[in-house]
Amino acid sequence: MAKINHNNTYDTIDRVIENAKNKQTIHLYAEDEILKGDSLCINGKKLWHFATTGYLGLEQDIRIKQAAAEAIFKYGTQFPLSKTYISHPLYRTLEQKIELIYEEPVIIAKNSTLAHMAVIPQAISDNDVVILDHQVHWSVQTACQILKTRGVPVLLIRHNNMEQLEDYLVKYKDKHQKIWYMADGIYSMYGDHAPIDKLKQLIKKYPCLHIYFDDVHGMSWIGERGAGFVKSHWSKIPENMVLISTLSKTFGASGATIICGDKELQQKIKNFGGPLTFSAQLEPSAVAAAIASADIHLSGEIDKHQKELNEKINLFKKLLRSYNLPLIAYTNTPVFYLGTALPETAYSLVNRLQNKGFFVNPGIYPAVPLKNAGIRITISNHNQMAQIEELAAVLNTEFPLALKETNNTIEYINKAFGLSTRSVTLSDSNLKVSTFKSIKEIDKTIWNSLLGKDNALDYEGMLFVESYFGNLDKKNPNCMDFGYIKIESQKGQILALASVSMALWKEDMLSNVLVSEKLEEIRKKDPFFLVNKTLSTGSTFTEGNHMYMDANYKNQRALKDVLLYALEQEFSLKEASKMVLRDFLKGDTLGNYFLDKGYLIIEMPQTAIFEAFDFTASDDFENVLTKRSKRHFKNDILPYIDTYEIKIKEQLSDSELQKAYELFLNVKENNLAINNFTYAFGLFEAMNKNNNWSFLQALDPLNHEMVGVVFCYKNGTNNSFNPILIGMSDSDQHRLILYRQLLFQTILYAKKENFEKIYFGVSAIFEKRKLGAKVYDKEAYVQLIDHYATDFLESFK
Repeated sequence: MAKINHNNTYDTIDRVIENAKNKQTIHLYAEDEILKGDSLCINGKKLWHFATTGYLGLEQDIRIKQAAAEAIFKYGTQFPLSKTYISHPLYRTLEQKIELIYEEPVIIAKNSTLAHMAVIPQAISDNDVVILDHQVHWSVQTACQILKTRGVPVLLIRHNNMEQLEDYLVKYKDKHQKIWYMADGIYSMYGDHAPIDKLKQLIKKYPCLHIYFDDVHGMSWIGERGAGFVKSHWSKIPENMVLISTLSKTFGASGATIICGDKELQQKIKNFGGPLTFSAQLEPSAVAAAIASADIHLSGEIDKHQKELNEKINLFKKLLRSYNLPLIAYTNTPVFYLGTALPETAYSLVNRLQNKGFFVNPGIYPAVPLKNAGIRITISNHNQMAQIEELAAVLNTEFPLALKETNNTIEYINKAFGLSTRSVTLSDSNLKVSTFKSIKEIDKTIWNSLLGKDNALDYEGMLFVESYFGNLDKKNPNCMDFGYIKIESQKGQILALASVSMALWKEDMLSNVLVSEKLEEIRKKDPFFLVNKTLSTGSTFTEGNHMYMDANYKNQRALKDVLLYALEQEFSLKEASKMVLRDFLKGDTLGNYFLDKGYLIIEMPQTAIFEAFDFTASDDFENVLTKRSKRHFKNDILPYIDTYEIKIKEQLSDSELQKAYELFLNVKENNLAINNFTYAFGLFEAMNKNNNWSFLQALDPLNHEMVGVVFCYKNGTNNSFNPILIGMSDSDQHRLILYRQLLFQTILYAKKENFEKIYFGVSAIFEKRKLGAKVYDKEAYVQLIDHYATDFLESFK
């Protein structure tokens, strides 16, 4: 009965990717007849290639290509049989050579994703705990989902936060056998690396700590014999470490490597490792290419390749410093990330660089947080020094132009990446922005004509909400801080109006009930676990349109920019962790605008509005229903119309109000579909003293005891009668019958009093639709300070 639709993360990602594709920055096709590594032909234009992950350029080495070609003629295009039974003739040679590179026994896997899927379920026992770095590669995080089915705790810490890791070590060291920290050696987007020195200290201090490294982006270009970033810090892989690396990317071939410090574990994985056992083995051509690359790694030649790349890395880093471009991490890696904060600035810059003859990649969600968009540039030995210098010069010219085009600033970028405060030049200086702390400062007629007519609550209703929630003790979890934004033209015409509130939101407020049940168990000891300050349009108590913009204003882009700037100023001043702009019709044209500005689009609960008052009484109500709903009405509503005694009261007695509150608590405590904080009795006392509230009661006809109640607001602006909250007995065996009667009796009363609309709210949409309500799909646009809390929430799913 209280079910709502929940946001699907993959739908959110799809909107972001589709938007980036439409900007012609991803899902492109190379058109070259022959690839040489230094350039790509895209849309008929030759572009210098600054996006490869083959940093040493070995994938174009003639020796490696010849080896692959010869293997095809000798052994065929594939060896279609599991390695469990038999490996093709080249495998043993490859394993022997890779072992010489690492000076460790190795297992060869088809790719690193399959390696993680093979190793993680074997390495982690049911008595262990897994702690993921927030930015560890997606393939590691995905492989860990298997562990949750076995009840293994999988936790998340902020990126490279060793203090948080140590807190978990202290918490779990006496409760679990091993605590696994999973991280990348080199991170693929920002080019930064794991804090090796600090990890070594923690390993020494906490014997229970085990490390699981994905060092795919650290392979070949660093370390003795190209053994990679992680191996360069340990002469021998310790017993409490698992290292996954690659034969792809910089290595120049295909495949992955698995090395376990615990050799008994390594043998178990080799004996049985999921995809290692059941999937096909590497093709003979890939193995032959890897053997040829291993020969290069085992010779002194690899040092020359590394030295050449290092010189190019240092040159590009020096140039970016000299131009004062916003490089997010100054490290000695081939990966450079220039922050733009706004995705639309990243798209603009990618397109501008393509026009100037350079191919780079946008950094967008989910690879990075939405507000941490940027461009990822990689340096390889394919790039010539002159090309590197030219790219830096073009960046110096085009970066400011991309900022101007998208109304972005260096200050905003610095703030998005935690470097400084924001300063913005508004794109239309003819607009006047005013902010207010109370709705009392805004003309009632203006408010109702622009927003009150499209809400369950009008001006008087918003004043009620502000007066109650705004005056609660600051320590009360339901306390809210309100704000209002008005934008006018120079002539005083109101072009935009919005209400906002800052409140504590449970991170799982709109999550699946099963997730909230887990979190509420934790909150019995830690009431504010995964609870954050959130700025939203409207409030958690309101439903409807909370943001007005004049659709006829000539410069819509400027109006959106100015309103968004004003909202983000409120966001910054109130020091909230996220901002939620709700409730917009799904597919609203604003969606792509907010995507470009670094906002997530999330699906909100559907809402139901009843306006089908073309009936006279309950006898002919079915005439407004569909054929299917008529059957529901005849079978499930009409036979029970006299089951309860219905009363409407403008004010309840003290005992009635106390009973009504108890009924509300019955519903609230058994309904986590919308998991907010429980309202106190004081809210209902305030309703009882306010003339705009009515109470629809369902009484047991035998003892006249109240078994159901609907708390309804009368909106005089749009002439609507709106059930805001509901209460029901938990002892009634026919709760669904009771609920349906409360809905129907609300409709009958609204008809009797000549109301024209009912805002039916967001839960039990199916029941409301069957009674003739129209259902609207809604979405919200969400800005996050960072994605940690959101991603941490995923670990409870």
